[in-house]
Amino acid sequence: MKLVETKIYAQLIVISDYLLLGLLWVIVSLPIVTLVPASTAVLYVLRQWQDGTTGSIFYHFFTGIRKHFLINLLVSLLTVGIFAAANLLLQESSQLLMISGYVVSIVYLMFLLSWIDNCSHMGRVSVFKLFEQSSLDLVVSFAGNLGCTILVILFTLLIFLFPPFIFLFAGAVWKLLYLILSRKRRVIE
Repeated sequence: MKLVETKIYAQLIVISDYLLLGLLWVIVSLPIVTLVPASTAVLYVLRQWQDGTTGSIFYHFFTGIRKHFLINLLVSLLTVGIFAAANLLLQESSQLLMISGYVVSIVYLMFLLSWIDNCSHMGRVSVFKLFEQSSLDLVVSFAGNLGCTILVILFTLLIFLFPPFIFLFAGAVWKLLYLILSRKRRVIE
């Protein structure tokens, strides 16, 4: 029996594809304004891999980036502005402003995850339709969005503890996010 024909080798290929996908997301997200297009691309790749076969990472990734690229760049800029404003609220001495900063950050992150999910699976639709669907998903699937948000926050804390984790676990976190988001969509439909 050759190594290439074993199940272990097949699983190593899948793991390496997820590691490469996470690394590609990290590299493309380094200029912060490309965070939303890169995240959309990751979910698009995972949607393409839905049947269980991996591969064609670069082709699917850059196809996913092109989906709603300009509007996703604007959403990335908006995200930077909102999180900068929330950061200012968190630095205030007023407890009410600090709580508002946390609430704004969490709700916006939940909306952003819904936006990225909708961008990755919707074809050519208007910005208003994307906004409407993402807002509806935020309300209807609150628990799923909250679970995704908690996962992102825990991953961020893990990265602050040991930064190289971003290279090792980014693909796995995106896979978990994809599973939560796809389950949320099945409940809605």
